[in-house]
Amino acid sequence: MEKNNCFALRCPIISLSPDSGQFVRLKYCFRVGCGILMLVLSFPLSAFSEEAVDLESYRRECSRGVTIYCIAAGMEEQKSGNLESALNFYKSACENHSSQGHLRACTPFLSLASQMGRLDEASAGLEALCGEGDEVICFYLAKEYFKIAEYHRGFVHLERLCRENFQPPDALDYGPCYHLGMNLKTIGELERAEKIFNFDCRRDPVLAKPSCDQAETVKSMIRQGASPGRQKVGEIKAIELWALAVVVVPLTGLVLLWTGRKMALKILQIPVPLLTLFCWALWEPYAKRELTPRIDLLFIVPAVSLALLLAWAAHRQLQDPKADLNAQNSQS
Repeated sequence: MEKNNCFALRCPIISLSPDSGQFVRLKYCFRVGCGILMLVLSFPLSAFSEEAVDLESYRRECSRGVTIYCIAAGMEEQKSGNLESALNFYKSACENHSSQGHLRACTPFLSLASQMGRLDEASAGLEALCGEGDEVICFYLAKEYFKIAEYHRGFVHLERLCRENFQPPDALDYGPCYHLGMNLKTIGELERAEKIFNFDCRRDPVLAKPSCDQAETVKSMIRQGASPGRQKVGEIKAIELWALAVVVVPLTGLVLLWTGRKMALKILQIPVPLLTLFCWALWEPYAKRELTPRIDLLFIVPAVSLALLLAWAAHRQLQDPKADLNAQNSQS
Protein backbone atom coordinates (compact mmCIF):
# COMPACT_ATOMS: atom_id res chain seq x y z
CA MET A 1 0.00 0.00 0.00
CA GLU A 2 2.82 2.41 0.84
CA LYS A 3 4.49 1.78 -2.52
CA ASN A 4 1.26 2.34 -4.32
CA ASN A 5 0.64 5.66 -2.52
CA CYS A 6 4.15 6.82 -3.30
CA PHE A 7 3.71 5.95 -6.93
CA ALA A 8 0.38 7.79 -6.99
CA LEU A 9 1.96 10.94 -5.60
CA ARG A 10 4.86 10.94 -8.04
CA CYS A 11 2.97 9.89 -11.17
CA PRO A 12 -0.59 11.31 -11.04
CA ILE A 13 -2.89 9.79 -13.64
CA ILE A 14 -5.40 12.06 -15.38
CA SER A 15 -8.81 10.66 -14.63
CA LEU A 16 -11.66 10.93 -17.10
CA SER A 17 -14.22 9.22 -14.89
CA PRO A 18 -17.70 10.82 -14.78
CA ASP A 19 -16.90 12.29 -11.35
CA SER A 20 -13.59 13.93 -12.31
CA GLY A 21 -13.13 17.66 -12.91
CA GLN A 22 -11.47 17.02 -16.29
CA PHE A 23 -14.47 15.02 -17.46
CA VAL A 24 -16.91 17.76 -16.38
CA ARG A 25 -14.91 20.45 -18.21
CA LEU A 26 -14.62 18.24 -21.28
CA LYS A 27 -18.35 17.63 -21.23
CA TYR A 28 -19.14 21.37 -21.10
CA CYS A 29 -16.61 22.21 -23.83
CA PHE A 30 -17.99 19.43 -26.02
CA ARG A 31 -21.52 20.79 -25.67
CA VAL A 32 -20.38 24.34 -26.42
CA GLY A 33 -18.31 23.17 -29.38
CA CYS A 34 -21.28 21.31 -30.86
CA GLY A 35 -23.46 24.39 -30.43
CA ILE A 36 -20.88 26.60 -32.13
CA LEU A 37 -20.49 24.17 -35.03
CA MET A 38 -24.25 24.02 -35.59
CA LEU A 39 -24.49 27.82 -35.39
CA VAL A 40 -21.65 28.44 -37.84
CA LEU A 41 -22.96 25.87 -40.30
CA SER A 42 -26.58 26.94 -40.15
CA PHE A 43 -26.20 30.72 -40.20
CA PRO A 44 -24.59 31.17 -43.64
CA LEU A 45 -26.93 28.60 -45.15
CA SER A 46 -30.02 30.37 -43.83
CA ALA A 47 -28.60 33.73 -44.88
CA PHE A 48 -28.02 32.79 -48.51
CA SER A 49 -30.45 29.96 -49.29
CA GLU A 50 -33.49 32.23 -49.13
CA GLU A 51 -32.05 34.72 -51.60
CA ALA A 52 -31.96 32.23 -54.49
CA VAL A 53 -35.42 30.87 -53.66
CA ASP A 54 -37.03 34.28 -53.15
CA LEU A 55 -35.62 36.08 -56.19
CA GLU A 56 -39.13 36.69 -57.54
CA SER A 57 -40.25 38.23 -54.26
CA TYR A 58 -37.15 40.46 -54.32
CA ARG A 59 -38.14 41.64 -57.79
CA ARG A 60 -41.67 42.40 -56.63
CA GLU A 61 -40.47 44.36 -53.61
CA CYS A 62 -37.96 46.21 -55.78
CA SER A 63 -40.75 47.26 -58.17
CA ARG A 64 -42.48 48.78 -55.13
CA GLY A 65 -39.43 50.92 -54.42
CA VAL A 66 -37.84 48.95 -51.56
CA THR A 67 -34.13 49.67 -51.98
CA ILE A 68 -32.61 46.66 -50.21
CA TYR A 69 -34.54 44.22 -52.39
CA CYS A 70 -33.31 45.93 -55.55
CA ILE A 71 -29.73 45.40 -54.35
CA ALA A 72 -30.43 41.77 -53.40
CA ALA A 73 -32.00 41.05 -56.80
CA GLY A 74 -29.09 42.77 -58.54
CA MET A 75 -26.57 40.65 -56.63
CA GLU A 76 -28.35 37.46 -57.69
CA GLU A 77 -28.48 38.54 -61.33
CA GLN A 78 -24.81 39.51 -61.23
CA LYS A 79 -23.88 36.10 -59.79
CA SER A 80 -25.77 34.47 -62.66
CA GLY A 81 -23.91 36.59 -65.21
CA ASN A 82 -26.95 38.68 -66.18
CA LEU A 83 -25.06 41.97 -65.95
CA GLU A 84 -27.58 44.12 -67.82
CA SER A 85 -30.42 42.98 -65.58
CA ALA A 86 -28.23 43.44 -62.48
CA LEU A 87 -27.33 46.96 -63.58
CA ASN A 88 -31.01 47.86 -63.92
CA PHE A 89 -31.77 46.58 -60.41
CA TYR A 90 -28.83 48.52 -58.97
CA LYS A 91 -29.99 51.61 -60.85
CA SER A 92 -33.43 51.28 -59.25
CA ALA A 93 -31.82 51.05 -55.81
CA CYS A 94 -29.68 54.11 -56.48
CA GLU A 95 -32.53 56.23 -57.85
CA ASN A 96 -34.91 55.23 -55.03
CA HIS A 97 -32.40 56.17 -52.36
CA SER A 98 -30.31 59.00 -53.80
CA SER A 99 -32.50 61.76 -52.34
CA GLN A 100 -31.69 60.70 -48.76
CA GLY A 101 -28.22 62.26 -48.50
CA HIS A 102 -25.60 59.50 -48.67
CA LEU A 103 -25.38 57.35 -51.79
CA ARG A 104 -24.47 53.97 -50.29
CA ALA A 105 -27.20 52.30 -52.37
CA CYS A 106 -25.45 53.61 -55.50
CA THR A 107 -22.14 51.86 -54.77
CA PRO A 108 -22.95 48.56 -56.57
CA PHE A 109 -24.54 50.49 -59.46
CA LEU A 110 -21.50 52.67 -60.09
CA SER A 111 -19.10 49.78 -59.47
CA LEU A 112 -20.75 47.47 -62.03
CA ALA A 113 -21.15 50.32 -64.52
CA SER A 114 -17.43 51.02 -64.21
CA GLN A 115 -16.64 47.35 -64.89
CA MET A 116 -18.89 47.48 -67.97
CA GLY A 117 -17.28 50.70 -69.25
CA ARG A 118 -20.49 52.69 -68.75
CA LEU A 119 -19.64 54.86 -65.75
CA ASP A 120 -20.24 58.15 -67.60
CA GLU A 121 -23.76 57.03 -68.49
CA ALA A 122 -24.48 55.69 -64.99
CA SER A 123 -23.27 58.79 -63.14
CA ALA A 124 -24.87 61.31 -65.53
CA GLY A 125 -27.97 61.83 -63.38
CA LEU A 126 -26.02 62.37 -60.16
CA GLU A 127 -23.53 64.62 -61.94
CA ALA A 128 -26.45 66.69 -63.23
CA LEU A 129 -27.83 67.15 -59.71
CA CYS A 130 -24.38 68.13 -58.55
CA GLY A 131 -24.02 70.63 -61.40
CA GLU A 132 -27.35 72.21 -60.43
CA GLY A 133 -25.94 73.11 -57.03
CA ASP A 134 -26.77 70.13 -54.81
CA GLU A 135 -23.54 70.11 -52.81
CA VAL A 136 -24.61 67.18 -50.64
CA ILE A 137 -24.90 65.03 -53.77
CA CYS A 138 -21.49 66.32 -54.93
CA PHE A 139 -19.89 65.32 -51.63
CA TYR A 140 -21.32 61.81 -51.46
CA LEU A 141 -20.81 61.20 -55.17
CA ALA A 142 -17.11 61.96 -54.70
CA LYS A 143 -16.95 59.41 -51.87
CA GLU A 144 -18.63 56.84 -54.13
CA TYR A 145 -16.00 57.47 -56.80
CA PHE A 146 -13.29 56.80 -54.22
CA LYS A 147 -14.91 53.48 -53.27
CA ILE A 148 -14.60 52.22 -56.85
CA ALA A 149 -11.06 53.66 -57.27
CA GLU A 150 -12.14 56.47 -59.63
CA TYR A 151 -10.02 58.90 -57.64
CA HIS A 152 -9.66 61.75 -60.11
CA ARG A 153 -13.41 61.98 -60.65
CA GLY A 154 -13.83 62.44 -56.90
CA PHE A 155 -11.05 65.03 -56.67
CA VAL A 156 -12.94 67.35 -59.03
CA HIS A 157 -15.82 67.72 -56.57
CA LEU A 158 -13.91 67.61 -53.29
CA GLU A 159 -11.35 70.25 -54.26
CA ARG A 160 -14.16 72.78 -54.75
CA LEU A 161 -16.05 71.72 -51.62
CA CYS A 162 -12.83 71.89 -49.59
CA ARG A 163 -12.15 75.47 -50.72
CA GLU A 164 -15.75 76.49 -49.93
CA ASN A 165 -15.58 74.86 -46.46
CA PHE A 166 -18.59 72.62 -47.12
CA GLN A 167 -19.98 70.99 -43.96
CA PRO A 168 -21.41 67.46 -44.41
CA PRO A 169 -24.89 66.66 -43.05
CA ASP A 170 -23.33 64.03 -40.78
CA ALA A 171 -21.69 65.87 -37.88
CA LEU A 172 -19.31 62.91 -37.35
CA ASP A 173 -17.94 63.14 -40.90
CA TYR A 174 -14.51 64.77 -41.14
CA GLY A 175 -15.42 66.75 -44.26
CA PRO A 176 -14.24 67.15 -47.86
CA CYS A 177 -10.68 68.33 -47.14
CA TYR A 178 -9.96 65.29 -44.99
CA HIS A 179 -11.34 62.83 -47.58
CA LEU A 180 -9.50 64.63 -50.37
CA GLY A 181 -6.22 64.45 -48.47
CA MET A 182 -6.69 60.80 -47.49
CA ASN A 183 -7.31 59.71 -51.07
CA LEU A 184 -4.37 61.72 -52.35
CA LYS A 185 -2.34 59.90 -49.73
CA THR A 186 -3.78 56.56 -50.91
CA ILE A 187 -2.57 57.05 -54.47
CA GLY A 188 0.83 58.28 -53.27
CA GLU A 189 0.50 62.03 -53.99
CA LEU A 190 1.93 62.89 -50.58
CA GLU A 191 2.93 66.49 -51.20
CA ARG A 192 -0.54 67.44 -52.45
CA ALA A 193 -2.08 65.57 -49.52
CA GLU A 194 0.10 67.48 -47.04
CA LYS A 195 -0.98 70.82 -48.55
CA ILE A 196 -4.66 69.88 -48.26
CA PHE A 197 -4.32 68.70 -44.66
CA ASN A 198 -2.39 71.85 -43.68
CA PHE A 199 -4.98 74.07 -45.40
CA ASP A 200 -7.80 72.41 -43.45
CA CYS A 201 -5.84 72.46 -40.19
CA ARG A 202 -4.93 76.17 -40.39
CA ARG A 203 -8.52 77.13 -41.10
CA ASP A 204 -9.94 75.44 -37.98
CA PRO A 205 -7.42 73.52 -35.80
CA VAL A 206 -10.17 72.33 -33.42
CA LEU A 207 -12.74 70.88 -35.81
CA ALA A 208 -10.08 69.79 -38.30
CA LYS A 209 -7.91 67.95 -35.77
CA PRO A 210 -7.96 64.73 -37.87
CA SER A 211 -6.49 66.73 -40.76
CA CYS A 212 -3.87 68.22 -38.42
CA ASP A 213 -2.87 64.72 -37.31
CA GLN A 214 -2.70 63.49 -40.89
CA ALA A 215 -0.58 66.48 -41.89
CA GLU A 216 2.07 65.41 -39.39
CA THR A 217 1.83 61.79 -40.55
CA VAL A 218 2.26 62.69 -44.21
CA LYS A 219 5.08 65.10 -43.40
CA SER A 220 6.88 62.27 -41.60
CA MET A 221 6.31 59.95 -44.57
CA ILE A 222 7.81 62.49 -46.96
CA ARG A 223 10.78 63.04 -44.67
CA GLN A 224 11.41 59.28 -44.47
CA GLY A 225 11.31 59.01 -48.25
CA ALA A 226 8.07 57.03 -48.57
CA SER A 227 7.55 55.63 -52.05
CA PRO A 228 5.36 57.92 -54.19
CA GLY A 229 3.73 54.87 -55.73
CA ARG A 230 0.21 53.77 -54.88
CA GLN A 231 -0.24 52.84 -51.24
CA LYS A 232 -2.00 49.63 -50.25
CA VAL A 233 -5.71 50.33 -50.41
CA GLY A 234 -6.49 47.24 -48.36
CA GLU A 235 -4.47 48.07 -45.26
CA ILE A 236 -6.33 47.68 -41.95
CA LYS A 237 -7.95 50.84 -40.60
CA ALA A 238 -8.06 51.54 -36.87
CA ILE A 239 -11.85 51.19 -36.80
CA GLU A 240 -11.58 47.70 -38.31
CA LEU A 241 -9.72 46.51 -35.21
CA TRP A 242 -13.02 46.67 -33.31
CA ALA A 243 -14.57 44.23 -35.80
CA LEU A 244 -11.56 41.96 -35.27
CA ALA A 245 -12.01 42.21 -31.51
CA VAL A 246 -15.65 41.06 -31.83
CA VAL A 247 -14.30 37.74 -33.13
CA VAL A 248 -11.13 37.44 -31.03
CA VAL A 249 -12.78 38.01 -27.64
CA PRO A 250 -15.19 35.02 -27.83
CA LEU A 251 -12.45 32.78 -29.25
CA THR A 252 -10.28 33.70 -26.27
CA GLY A 253 -13.25 32.78 -24.09
CA LEU A 254 -13.04 29.20 -25.36
CA VAL A 255 -9.60 28.92 -23.75
CA LEU A 256 -10.95 30.30 -20.48
CA LEU A 257 -13.81 27.79 -20.53
CA TRP A 258 -11.37 24.93 -21.03
CA THR A 259 -9.36 25.86 -17.93
CA GLY A 260 -12.45 25.44 -15.76
CA ARG A 261 -11.11 27.82 -13.11
CA LYS A 262 -13.69 29.71 -11.11
CA MET A 263 -12.18 33.13 -11.92
CA ALA A 264 -12.11 32.30 -15.64
CA LEU A 265 -15.77 31.22 -15.52
CA LYS A 266 -16.74 34.48 -13.80
CA ILE A 267 -14.97 36.41 -16.56
CA LEU A 268 -16.90 34.44 -19.14
CA GLN A 269 -20.19 34.99 -17.39
CA ILE A 270 -20.40 38.79 -17.80
CA PRO A 271 -17.20 40.60 -18.94
CA VAL A 272 -16.67 38.57 -22.16
CA PRO A 273 -20.19 39.10 -23.62
CA LEU A 274 -20.18 42.74 -22.49
CA LEU A 275 -16.80 43.38 -24.12
CA THR A 276 -17.95 41.64 -27.32
CA LEU A 277 -21.12 43.75 -27.49
CA PHE A 278 -19.13 46.91 -26.70
CA CYS A 279 -16.72 46.26 -29.61
CA TRP A 280 -19.68 45.59 -31.90
CA ALA A 281 -21.32 48.86 -30.80
CA LEU A 282 -18.15 50.78 -31.74
CA TRP A 283 -17.91 49.04 -35.12
CA GLU A 284 -21.62 49.24 -36.07
CA PRO A 285 -21.88 53.00 -36.96
CA TYR A 286 -18.94 52.69 -39.36
CA ALA A 287 -20.33 49.48 -40.91
CA LYS A 288 -23.77 51.02 -41.47
CA ARG A 289 -22.18 54.02 -43.15
CA GLU A 290 -19.64 52.22 -45.33
CA LEU A 291 -20.67 48.60 -46.00
CA THR A 292 -23.32 47.60 -48.52
CA PRO A 293 -24.21 44.77 -48.31
CA ARG A 294 -23.41 43.89 -44.69
CA ILE A 295 -21.07 40.94 -45.31
CA ASP A 296 -19.48 41.60 -41.91
CA LEU A 297 -22.57 40.19 -40.17
CA LEU A 298 -21.61 36.73 -41.43
CA PHE A 299 -18.86 36.56 -38.81
CA ILE A 300 -20.11 39.10 -36.25
CA VAL A 301 -23.45 37.40 -35.51
CA PRO A 302 -21.85 33.95 -34.92
CA ALA A 303 -19.15 35.58 -32.78
CA VAL A 304 -21.70 37.39 -30.58
CA SER A 305 -23.75 34.19 -30.34
CA LEU A 306 -20.62 32.34 -29.26
CA ALA A 307 -19.97 34.91 -26.51
CA LEU A 308 -23.52 34.46 -25.18
CA LEU A 309 -23.23 30.68 -25.42
CA LEU A 310 -19.99 30.76 -23.44
CA ALA A 311 -21.64 32.95 -20.80
CA TRP A 312 -24.46 30.42 -20.48
CA ALA A 313 -22.01 27.50 -20.21
CA ALA A 314 -19.96 29.33 -17.56
CA HIS A 315 -23.11 30.14 -15.60
CA ARG A 316 -24.19 26.49 -15.66
CA GLN A 317 -20.80 25.32 -14.50
CA LEU A 318 -20.65 27.91 -11.69
CA GLN A 319 -24.10 26.81 -10.50
CA ASP A 320 -22.94 23.18 -10.27
CA PRO A 321 -21.19 22.77 -6.88
CA LYS A 322 -20.14 19.22 -7.76
CA ALA A 323 -18.35 20.38 -10.91
CA ASP A 324 -16.66 23.19 -8.97
CA LEU A 325 -15.50 20.75 -6.29
CA ASN A 326 -14.13 18.35 -8.89
CA ALA A 327 -12.31 21.19 -10.66
CA GLN A 328 -10.66 22.20 -7.37
CA ASN A 329 -9.64 18.62 -6.65
CA SER A 330 -8.13 18.23 -10.12
CA GLN A 331 -6.07 21.43 -9.69
CA SER A 332 -4.76 20.50 -6.22
